[in-house]
Amino acid sequence: MATVVTMPKLGLTMTEGSVSKWHKKEGERVEKGEIIAEVSTDKINYELEAPESGILRKILIEPDAKVPVTAPIAIIAEVDEDISSLMPKGTAEAAPATRVEAKAPPAPVAAQTPATQVIKASPAAKKLAKDHGIDLSLVTGTGPGGRIVEKDVEDYIERQKIEAAKPVAGPKETLPAAPAKRIPLVGMRKVIAQRMSESWHTSPMVTLNSEADASGLKSLREELKDEFKKRGASLSYNHILLKICAQALVEFPMLNTRLEGDEVILQDEVNIGLAIALEDGLIVPAVKNVDKKGLFRVAVETEELIERARGQRLTPDDISGGTFTITNLGMFDVRDFTPIINPPQCAILGVGAMTDRPVAIDGEVVIRPIMVLSLTFDHRIVDGAQGAQFLKRIKELVQNPLLLLS
Repeated sequence: MATVVTMPKLGLTMTEGSVSKWHKKEGERVEKGEIIAEVSTDKINYELEAPESGILRKILIEPDAKVPVTAPIAIIAEVDEDISSLMPKGTAEAAPATRVEAKAPPAPVAAQTPATQVIKASPAAKKLAKDHGIDLSLVTGTGPGGRIVEKDVEDYIERQKIEAAKPVAGPKETLPAAPAKRIPLVGMRKVIAQRMSESWHTSPMVTLNSEADASGLKSLREELKDEFKKRGASLSYNHILLKICAQALVEFPMLNTRLEGDEVILQDEVNIGLAIALEDGLIVPAVKNVDKKGLFRVAVETEELIERARGQRLTPDDISGGTFTITNLGMFDVRDFTPIINPPQCAILGVGAMTDRPVAIDGEVVIRPIMVLSLTFDHRIVDGAQGAQFLKRIKELVQNPLLLLS
């Protein structure tokens, strides 16, 4: 029985999607459960499986064309099944690959040679070209309809003189420059470009920087990492930072808002996104309700999201609902940077490298691991003083993470 493959609804917020790549061609055999396409939606790729076995009789949408969820995108049927009633109006079925007959390639069209071209030029231009032995086919015309005028020939002669006067580089043959490589802006990269442009042009952003002594952060991780490992989880600084930011967001709820029209929406949940670098871009899955979960649970869920992200198995729900974002470039030895807000959120925290530096404590110079924290916020919603207080609180919790227990 013929089966219509539709654009899947992969999450509550998904309204449309596109096929970034078809793994099968029209006329090819597919088996139930076999990957036939990659569906793209808001920065994730989802591998679409064939719902039934048969021949992929018709592909109904081109790659990157957006269609609503549940819209037909392909038809799977057996070779002898009539699928005319399932075909959209004006769509013709391609013959299956097993029945396609080879056709002779079209005869090549003879290229028009300069000798057969009609060159439009003024009499004066023709005479000047003849006097100087110039092939008019090499001259670009600037007259009406591309007609070559006398000045075009004069300019060509002048350019030739300039070229002849240039010093010769040597007997080595000069090869033509290779054409520039062009990478199409599609899929995840295209969505990132759109969202970052939206953020940059919509939100008046302010970034504040602060330095924190991360000795307490290091000590807490050292004390807990072995216990976490016994329970099947690894503890990273990002996990602790998620809890620190959640606590600060509870205390400063204006940093956990979004702007809709003329209203500021105070969000009940504290869902913190963690920026994850992938080969072809960046993705920000969100750990939900971080303020209500223990550190171990946060660590487990964060690592599960990272694993799914790198395996391209995230769902739209994984990357939706975030209310705040952390982006950590410390592992790349970046000291500090200016993060861009992930819309519709109103703030993002950038975390730089933790480096040992001399600092003065109680009149003595000691070495401490210093971390730079960069907070970018939407100045339409958050004032400078509020942002500074929020960043100061994060610094306090980084320097003494045991305050999370108070």
